[in-house]
Amino acid sequence: MKRNLTTVLFLFVASFAFAQKPMWIINSEYYPKTEYLTGFSTNKGVETPTFIKSLKASAKSELIESIKVQVSSIKALHKSEQNGIYSEDYTATTTSFANAEINGLKTEYYYDKTSQTGYALAYAEKSEVKGWYKANISFILQKIETAVNNAKQFEATGNKGKSKRTFEEILPLFDELNFSQSLLIAIEGNEPEYAQIPETLAFKSTVIQALSRLQAAIIVFVQSKETNFGKQVHILAPKLKAELSEHGCSFTDNPNEADWILNINTSTRKGSEVDGIYFSYLDAEISLIELRTGKEIYNNNFTDLKGGALDYDRAGRKAYDTGLKQITAEIVKNLEK
Repeated sequence: MKRNLTTVLFLFVASFAFAQKPMWIINSEYYPKTEYLTGFSTNKGVETPTFIKSLKASAKSELIESIKVQVSSIKALHKSEQNGIYSEDYTATTTSFANAEINGLKTEYYYDKTSQTGYALAYAEKSEVKGWYKANISFILQKIETAVNNAKQFEATGNKGKSKRTFEEILPLFDELNFSQSLLIAIEGNEPEYAQIPETLAFKSTVIQALSRLQAAIIVFVQSKETNFGKQVHILAPKLKAELSEHGCSFTDNPNEADWILNINTSTRKGSEVDGIYFSYLDAEISLIELRTGKEIYNNNFTDLKGGALDYDRAGRKAYDTGLKQITAEIVKNLEK
């Protein structure tokens, strides 16, 4: 009788202790893999905040690794027939999953004081993840489409600096897309149509080609201080822009979008008068600063650039025309070095 009582007591204690453990420890299919992304971690040690944090991070890492394995097995992503340039994009993205936060990811933790063992579970419901990232892909693609159209408009109107900057700002959005698409591939086990991968590749091809085209352009920000006998004028700068555009230069009103800053500082002075013809002289200081290095690449002073007309004012303006070709030639020579 005593032995039976002992047995019953033992079984009661054991079942009570067993019942204290969460079901996700007792039953590995409590969160079925058909419905959840999961990662599990366990370790022995003293329970501290660092111990708990480390255990949860390990569970998350296991979940991430399972996603990476599934995505890497989808060979269609490695060889895109649409554009081979991007064939490794999705594989490369999975290497940085550990630093990303998955929307809908939750963690649970349990510590067994008797065995001094900690348990952690990271999990996310597939339907919830799928719904969020499916919507996120559409949202990002809409942002990209709007930005691409804006960048094309800037380029068409000659604002190549702003066009280039807009295209460059699009690039990080493709990383977000790759992450979202990779999660959907891991959930579905294939490349779902709603991941919109062909659309993504088409947009990325447009952006890369545009940037390649715009990189070849020389983008210049012009600062000018021009006077004609003390009066402020705007003569040389617009004419220089027109001349330089014939040599592949584009211009921007924002120095942050430029490759070069062109500084123009000019003034005129009176010369002589011969038989009713007045002569004036233009003095000009021209400098070029390369924005990439911040260095002044070119600085030159032009003096005694002569112009003649029926009065000094018009003669001064003629002097500007005289200096235009000489100054343009010097600028082009230095920009193309």
